[in-house]
Amino acid sequence: ISSERAMSEKTEWEDALVKHGIIKKTVKGPTQDEVHLKQMEAEQARDKLDDLTLDDLDEAEDDLDDEILNRYRAKRMAELKQAMSKNKFGEIFQISQQEYKSKVSEASKEGDGVFVFLHLFVFGKLECRLLNQHIASVAKKFKYVKFCKIVGSDCIQNFPDSKCPTILIYYKGDIYKQVEGIQAFGGKRMTAETLTWKLIEWKVIDAKMEKNPFENLNSIRVHKTGRRHDDEDDF
Repeated sequence: ISSERAMSEKTEWEDALVKHGIIKKTVKGPTQDEVHLKQMEAEQARDKLDDLTLDDLDEAEDDLDDEILNRYRAKRMAELKQAMSKNKFGEIFQISQQEYKSKVSEASKEGDGVFVFLHLFVFGKLECRLLNQHIASVAKKFKYVKFCKIVGSDCIQNFPDSKCPTILIYYKGDIYKQVEGIQAFGGKRMTAETLTWKLIEWKVIDAKMEKNPFENLNSIRVHKTGRRHDDEDDF
């Protein structure tokens, strides 16, 4: 007798016993493959929900269970509140020596840690003006990083103008990065994009740039006035 025929006869025999109340029908549980498939489907559903914004959740209101909908709404609100609490800077702050500790080193300890970018500058120096200009642009985009500036000699007594600009980046109360000059950002050809690129590289900013902005710097001509042009139009 083949195994298939034997299995068929066994099933018929069991059905007959069940029909006459001699035994109870055996309820088979899901197979391991079926359990695995359901787990994968549940994970995929969670992944899709994780990508939904508050507006998306409102649109999907009729398709979701109330408990699940409320849970993800609460999660999105908490994430939004957290983001708003971090994105609170958005400009470059000029500070005094008296404010250095509270506005820089102590400020970098807030919450889980805040990156504080401090520019030691001197008035009238082209490199300092360029850096301040581009810091202001970057600060507007990445409001969770605190950007500050201070006159070098006000910050450190007898700090030489020749060392300006100098950058100190604080994190959790310590100096995380120290840079002298603007060569790291492309020198006098630097842009807000090259500054952003380096801050991403140093993990100060959490972002991605599709193209390396340093590749375009050779097309920029620099004049003594500090005004920059590309090959055809004003830059």
